[in-house]
Amino acid sequence: MNAEPITIVDCHLHFLDSEVHSYPIFRERSAAFEALVGDYSALPRRYLPKDYLAQTSRFKVVKTIWAEFMSDDPLREVRWAEALSNENSHPHGLIAQANFLSPEITGMIDSYGSLPRVRAVRQHLAFHPRIDLKVARPNTLADPVWRERLSLLSKYALRCEMEILAPDLPEFAAAAKLYPSMQFILPLMGWPIDLTDAGRRAWQRDMRALSRCKNVAVKVFGMECIFGLNWTVGQVRPWISDTIDFFGPERCMFASHMPIAGLARSFDELYAAYFDVVSHHSKSEKQKLFHDTATKIYGV
Repeated sequence: MNAEPITIVDCHLHFLDSEVHSYPIFRERSAAFEALVGDYSALPRRYLPKDYLAQTSRFKVVKTIWAEFMSDDPLREVRWAEALSNENSHPHGLIAQANFLSPEITGMIDSYGSLPRVRAVRQHLAFHPRIDLKVARPNTLADPVWRERLSLLSKYALRCEMEILAPDLPEFAAAAKLYPSMQFILPLMGWPIDLTDAGRRAWQRDMRALSRCKNVAVKVFGMECIFGLNWTVGQVRPWISDTIDFFGPERCMFASHMPIAGLARSFDELYAAYFDVVSHHSKSEKQKLFHDTATKIYGV
């Protein structure tokens, strides 16, 4: 239970409905997806605002940011989320999916720009040489065409949010430097995949370098993706603390990642762990981490 009167903006969750959309990960079991997020067979095929609000009633969640769920039709999915907000007052902001190497990218961004709640656009770029993800290829972030097309977001002041793994942090920084007036958002603390001491040192080096890009903010969520379904507070504490130390509470924000996070912990347990990790921070810093930063970054 949230013992402190801190309002929460949950800046990354998924509402989904398999009766309305076709999601490839549900059609057949994906060994690649499981390699990154664990056994997802227990995920609900429908997860709507009423389900989320029932699970979060002990906390003062005032706003939510919805992220697409890799459906077969990203534009239809985001229009559905827009309608969902009209009907339920949740979500308050939307993260849409796009492929910046697609020949149809200009029209896609124009479509997203016409929807009032779309705040960010992301592409799944979590390439790993030992895992066949089928949604990413190596060196995409260094592709000059890909980088040039990021400028399409500027027309609608959309944020650039890319899902990457830690080895691509330097290329993410290089892209962010090309567009200093564009807001970039890094999910999953840069998704570290090498949790050894050497891996952490490399991640620290690259995150520290990225933090010098003042147009980059970081989202803290997905502990189950990084550390597995049986993650502990002791495991995540140093990584989260490093992230906040590098970027500051003004550029860090917590999110739930429900319903995927629910495979590991309930919302209550998840946020209790978060509050434990940041217990040494002041109340004003906590307010930034759980509410103010997301409100500012996403404009909700």
